[in-house]
Amino acid sequence: MTRRELYGLLISILVFTLAAMLPFVNTGYGLSLGVTIAMYTVLSTSWSLFSGPTHYISLATAAFFGLGMYVVGAGLSLFPFPVLVTIAAAVGALLAGLIGLATLRLSGVYFVIFTLGLSEFIRQLVTWFQTTMGTSSGLYVLTNVDEKTIYWQLIIMAT
Repeated sequence: MTRRELYGLLISILVFTLAAMLPFVNTGYGLSLGVTIAMYTVLSTSWSLFSGPTHYISLATAAFFGLGMYVVGAGLSLFPFPVLVTIAAAVGALLAGLIGLATLRLSGVYFVIFTLGLSEFIRQLVTWFQTTMGTSSGLYVLTNVDEKTIYWQLIIMAT
């Protein structure tokens, strides 16, 4: 391991250690902001895990992420939270895999346009579903899981 890699590893460990201590220091707005930052860190990491090796620009990553969030929100009254996180990850991965089988044959701007259209299609599908079911004002999520638990789960996923 080179000196530069060791320095990067130490900085990463320091940043994640400081991030993991946030719930002990701040429980109000700071923790809410930390949850949002950790959520977008996980989203950007998932985007870079796909786009980095393949050199494809995917605009549908947020759609799969949002679909997983919607699965968690819709199923909170049916399943415990840890089970829902697993189900949401499986649903997002399954949909991404099926769509990936069909779309990875496309390249360049065609792939970007398709993933943009797919993202918009999923958004419209969720909106249609909400309107059809009579809940056009959105999905109300009431949970007994505290914000610290959600924050630590996001930090673990970001690591």
